[in-house]
Order: sequence, then structure tokens, then C-alpha cells
Amino acid sequence: MMRVVRPIQTSDLAALVDLAESLGPGMTTLPADHAALADKVERSVASFAGSIDRADAHYLLVLEDEVGRLLGTSALYPSVGAPFGFFSYKRLRLVQRSQAVGASCNVEMLTLANDYTGTTEVGTLAVRPSAKGTGAGPLLARARYMLVAARPDLFAPLLMAEMRGWQDSEGENPFWNAVGARFFNMDFATADKLSAVRGSDFIAELLPKHPVYIELLPEAARAVIGRPHDASAPAMALLKREGFRYEGYVDVFDVGPQVHCDRDQIATVRRSRTGTPKILASGAPDHLLCTTDLSRFRVTVAPALADGDEVALGDEAARALGAERGEPLRASPLDLEAGP
Repeated sequence: MMRVVRPIQTSDLAALVDLAESLGPGMTTLPADHAALADKVERSVASFAGSIDRADAHYLLVLEDEVGRLLGTSALYPSVGAPFGFFSYKRLRLVQRSQAVGASCNVEMLTLANDYTGTTEVGTLAVRPSAKGTGAGPLLARARYMLVAARPDLFAPLLMAEMRGWQDSEGENPFWNAVGARFFNMDFATADKLSAVRGSDFIAELLPKHPVYIELLPEAARAVIGRPHDASAPAMALLKREGFRYEGYVDVFDVGPQVHCDRDQIATVRRSRTGTPKILASGAPDHLLCTTDLSRFRVTVAPALADGDEVALGDEAARALGAERGEPLRASPLDLEAGP
């Protein structure tokens, strides 16, 4: 049976809570909190139904195995930051010189920025531990880009993603201990969970508004600025292959890197094509395939040929997608290294 990524349904809530619990601490965008996840599910269902404003919408996708168990999830947030702004630190360099004494100063600082407010965020990529190494993560990650390719009108011209920041073996983040803890009066885990469950409005109220001079920080705190968590390395590699780039933006809590890419330049989106389906006559390379109807959105991987205004695929793939004859499909090569 083919693996299919689909929109989450209300009936998936218990399975989503179980998935979140299987991940353990650290996945703050998917907290093991029944009420928070129920709100995410309800908003996603309303988003796919087209009955919610873009500022409040998000699209939550899930991957099932052959017996209907949720293997993982991923999400798109069309317009982040409403109503308080999406906060980042931007790493900048300041060069000053005094002609009077012939001395110069060359320092780096972190300044509070809202540059990503209103952009689309790709996030909440989570795979059940037992499904790691099976290709579930890459499929869920790229399924988001197929949704963007199918309905670009729903998403901002710029997409961003943030990586979990580095932590030591005890779950401590040196930057938080040096900076954040002094303003929030709570430990890192509590602040991060509060942001995930209740929103980020308290960030605007409590974060220091003046630049943080990097040279004044302890060496351990300086070393983790822009450094992703060790567990985030595979996700970061996938983002880079899609064309996302890091330009000095970091998360305000753990200074994990934030990356971005123009919507239409994401590799999966750029290389995708729309066409009406036809029966595949012979062998073909694997493609990501999706329907273009938002209310019946599905993604799978199967042999296909995208030629002109037609997408040739097998009967099994057509059944997995629930594609009706004549309904447009979107296809993108599975191999990101194959060129444009």
C-alpha cells in the first residue's frame, strides 16, 4: 500500500497527541498538550476548508502507514507574526573609528528584528521514532512544498524555517542562560513551552529592546549563535538542498538558525509541473505527486512522467491520490540533485 500524506482530520487528534508524546521534550511546536493540539487540528481543518482568515490559518499534514497509524506530521503557517510580530535576532557588525586617538572598534551585535513578520513558515516536522530512516521525514518535508506548488496564492512570496538551537547533554542552552534567563525569570524549557502553547506576545513585552553585544557574552554563549541542535542536522540539510539560505537571523530563545527562500525558487516548487493525468504506459522515475484541489489534497511518491500538459502515472498512484480523471495533478522530480 502506498504511503500518502494528507491533511489532518478531527478524528486524528488522539493519534496526534500520541505522536507528540512519543517525541519527548524539545518539540515545542508540537507540545504533548491536548488542548493546544486540538486548537491546531481545528484551525487546520478550517484552513483546508477555506473558512479561516490567512493570518490565522495553518496547514497541518500527516503521514499514515498501511494500517492507518500516524507516522509523522509537518505544517505550513501562511503568515507568521500576527498580531504581535515574529521576532528574530539579526547578527550585525558595527565598525567605528576615532580619528582623534587613532583607534577603531569592530564588534558584532544581535539586534531585535521583525523582518520575517508576514512570511510563510515551514515547520513542525516530526516523525515517530520508529519511522526514522524510512524516508518519512523527507516525504513530509517536501509534501509542504507540493502544497505551495499547487496553491501558491495561499502563501507569502518568502518562506522561512527555524532550526532548534543547540543544547548540551543536560538540555541547557548557553545563550539562554547568559541572556534570556535574566529577563524572563524562568528556565529555558518553561519559556519555550509557554511560547508554543500560549503564543509569543510575552516576547514583545520582556525581551531587551537594545542590541546585545556578542563580545560581552560568555564564550559558551557566543559559540552557539546560529548553531542548530545536533538532531536538526538532517532537516537543515533538506532545507539547504531546497535552496534555503542562512543570512544571520537566529531564534530569540536559543539562537538556532533561521533560513529562508523565495517561494518560487524552492527546488521542489520550481521543478514541479501541472498536468491532467493519463495512464503510465511504461517505467518512469519516481516523482512527488499531488492533487491540486485543496479540500482533497494528497501527496505520494510514485513513478510518473510529466510531459507538456499531461502527467502519466499508474493506477495505484491514481487511487492513492483519489484523483478523478481529468483533475489536474502536480508532479515534481523526486531527485533534488537532478538539476532544474
